[in-house]
Amino acid sequence: MFKYTLFSEYSLVNLLNDQIYLNHYESFNDPFECRCEIFSGFPDKDSNSERIGEIIRAWGFDDANDVSALANYEDLILSLEDTEPSVPKTIESARICCFSKTEDNLLMWAHYANGLRGFCLEFDHETIITEDTDADIFEVLYELKPTTIDTAVSAVLIDQVDYNEDAIYETEKRLEYANLTDEQKENARSEIHMYKEYLDSVHSKNREIYQKMLATKSIEWQYEKELRIILQTENLDKAGVFLKYPIQSLKSVIIGEKMPIMQRQTLYNIIRSKSKDISVKIATRIPGKFGVIINEFTE
Repeated sequence: MFKYTLFSEYSLVNLLNDQIYLNHYESFNDPFECRCEIFSGFPDKDSNSERIGEIIRAWGFDDANDVSALANYEDLILSLEDTEPSVPKTIESARICCFSKTEDNLLMWAHYANGLRGFCLEFDHETIITEDTDADIFEVLYELKPTTIDTAVSAVLIDQVDYNEDAIYETEKRLEYANLTDEQKENARSEIHMYKEYLDSVHSKNREIYQKMLATKSIEWQYEKELRIILQTENLDKAGVFLKYPIQSLKSVIIGEKMPIMQRQTLYNIIRSKSKDISVKIATRIPGKFGVIINEFTE
């Protein structure tokens, strides 16, 4: 994953400190950032709303018209009263850092790296986020119109996480401490496997909703091939936050061809002061083509 940036005091300090900066979405140049249509409240069972089917499927039923699900739908509503998450609060408290999948994108070099006068950091997506951080990497979705978020569906999915985690815990304890027959033990293990599979499915659905909220853009932006690191904070203001990365996750630094010689040397010295394992490359224009090629940098 590649982070295009200007040559500036700010970018050099971040490089020196092994950190990236995560912004509030309003600091980005797309006026449609995090814009989505929100549906809230549980629809009445007799309303014929299409949302009911989505809610029932989130509840774990394959058939949106399942007789048992519909019979217990009102009880579900009562049990989840006032539990719907706040989409605006989630969006406001998220902090985002933007990357690209490609290192040779002409428009990215032009718009974010000062027309080949800046540089590009290449990170290993598997190691850039440490285990003690709640941040995660999301691929940006490119759509023709803003996405829709149903907070009733989200409430059901969150409840399903709690339900299945409790079921796994209780079944594991029963397996550990209860005097079970071999057949009962095998059944308990099968139950745990079933709960874990469904829990993975619920987590995947929750992640998809979060992605729609915070990583969806107009199809006009698809040339960026964007990835995002997103961190959920407790911040109530719009201030950004720094996120440390392990130095070994920085694989290479690509210098833009038009960066002045003195700046190149400054950048190179900083990189080498940090690690000899970081590859230093240069992006140069290809003669006779509208394109750039990435080669090893030589002093």
